Parts: sequence; structure tokens; C-alpha cells
Amino acid sequence: MGAACGGSMSGRSDKTGGGQAADVAARWFVRLQDDASTGDDWLAFETWLGESAANQAAYDRVERAWVEVEDAAAALTPPTAQVAANDIVAAPLRRRFDLATPRRAASRQGSSRRTWVLGGAALAASLAVAVVGVNQWSGASSETFTAPLGETRQVTLADGSHVWLNAGTRLDVRLERKARHVELADGEAVFDVTHDPARPFVISTGQRDVRVVGTEFNLRQREGDFDLTVRRGVVEVRRAGATAKPVRVAAGYRMSAHRDARPVLVQTTPDHAFAWTRGQLVYEAAPLSKVAADLSRSLGTPVRVADAKTGELRFSGVLVLDGHDAVLRRLEGFAPVRAEPSGEGYVIRRR
Repeated sequence: MGAACGGSMSGRSDKTGGGQAADVAARWFVRLQDDASTGDDWLAFETWLGESAANQAAYDRVERAWVEVEDAAAALTPPTAQVAANDIVAAPLRRRFDLATPRRAASRQGSSRRTWVLGGAALAASLAVAVVGVNQWSGASSETFTAPLGETRQVTLADGSHVWLNAGTRLDVRLERKARHVELADGEAVFDVTHDPARPFVISTGQRDVRVVGTEFNLRQREGDFDLTVRRGVVEVRRAGATAKPVRVAAGYRMSAHRDARPVLVQTTPDHAFAWTRGQLVYEAAPLSKVAADLSRSLGTPVRVADAKTGELRFSGVLVLDGHDAVLRRLEGFAPVRAEPSGEGYVIRRR
């Protein structure tokens, strides 16, 4: 990893001054924008970031500088003038970090944009680093995506991010030049967010805000319960409207909270949270009331528990969503319950 960015990034910069912190922050910025970055890279970055307030401040300056320089480049017209301006700024910095040529980063749809990755201690006093991106985004757009009961839906946003909506989910998306905003008031979705540090991707669930730059995670907000599992990258979470330092959730971790309760952060197997994208529901000691609610959405048929006592039963297992009768018979085999037809749906009773 260090070689890719022209040197080691593991030193404790708080002991060697702000200059080194800026230099290391620039290298981290370069590394994390590379599609080849791994979960281990993000965990190492998280460790470095937490070593000192100086590291955090240096990285924040890097991101702010990226935005400022991109804005300046975007103001130049025509597009050829933007590229020329980028070349003028980039040349000495590419030599400083041995980044001989700019790279063309293709989005997952095949469209591409020119991204110049820059950095260097020579400009640390004023900018810390400059990463000038020339993208073709011209203005704000708003869209609403929904997945009805009994169905899931995959969509690709205009920025190249992929979203997989679980059944009974609505997303309101607004993409702007400096930010990407998503509202998920009630639902569940897997997000695979395109790298773009100049436009953070912020998801509002009503109670909490989730901020990412480029990563993959499953986010669930149902009836006041918040659940986030990260498979790649790092995600920041903070209470809506709060100014306190956000909680950072790295790959391989899950953050959950019931309404206003204090969030719980634990290590996890991310594939369990993503199982619904494979037509499975995975549970570990989940209340049967939650299982019934999930089945109602996934099957598109009402499934409810007979009473509160039944709803409190704990269930662990894997339910394959291969049809109403099959999944309910499987549930009966795993738990001391029976599923009975009732009106247009099913009711689950204790045996």
C-alpha cells in the first residue's frame, strides 16, 4: 500500500509535526480513491485517523482542498481549458509523489470521467493536497425510487452508484454538484457508492445521518430501528442535527440502535445482512414479530403473529424465500409455531 502512494503511511504523525500529518493525509487520500483499495486499507486508515486530532484535522483539510480546487477547475470553460489548468497544477505534484500519469476511472456503467490525483508537502501550508476532478455533472436532479411489497429493485444513480432496494422501500434521491442526498425514512437497501470525495453521499433516516464517500453497505430503517452493516470502506453515522463527532463504522462491523437508545457497534459477518439480495433471510435470536414483518414485505402477503407472547419468541435460522407455503413450512420446522391461513394472509401461532 505504501509503495502505491510513494511511501509508508503508518507513522504516528502527531509526534513529528503538522507537516508530516499533511503529507500522510495526502497519501491516504490518494490511496482510498483507488478502486484497488481493500478493507484492510480502510481499517489501517481508521487506525491512523484515530491516533491524534492532528491526523483528523489534516485529512479534513485534504477533503476541503479537493472541493476548492475542483470548484476552481469547474469554473474554467471550455472543458479543454479545465484539463489544461489541471495539468499546470498537477505536474509538480505528480513528480513529488511519483504519480507519473493521471488515471481514467471508469464508472460501473462504462461511462468514465477524468480524475487527477494530486498531493504534496510543497503546498501543505495552503492546501495540504489538491485532487482535481473533472466530471461532467452539470446540475441538481431529484428522483424517487420504490420497491413494492413482494419485490426487490436494483437501480443505478446518475453518479454511478448502485442501489438495491428491498421490498417495501422508498428512496428520495437528490444529486447536486457538491453533495448527494438520499432520504430513507422506512426501508432497507444495499448501497455501493461511487468514490467522489468532492460530493459526499449523505443518507438521512430521520433519526440519524449516514455519510460516505465511496463504500458498500446495507442500511435498514424500519419502525424506528436502525441497522447498518458495512462490507467495504468506512461509514460515518451521527444523530440528525447533531454536531458531535460521528461514529465511524468500518468494514466487518454492524451498528444498530432501537429508536433513541444508544447505538451498539459489534463485529459481524456482512454477508448475513446482505442475504436478502440472494433471496434469503438470516436471523440470530430475532423476535418472531420482526420475522413476520419481514415475511410480509418479502412475500407481498400479510403475515402476523397471533399475540404479543408469540411475537416475543426468538428465532435463529435461514429462511429461503422460495414461495409462501415453502417458507412458512420451513419456519414451522425451525420454531415451535404453526402458520395458518387467515383472510388474505397468514397468522403465526404458538404450538
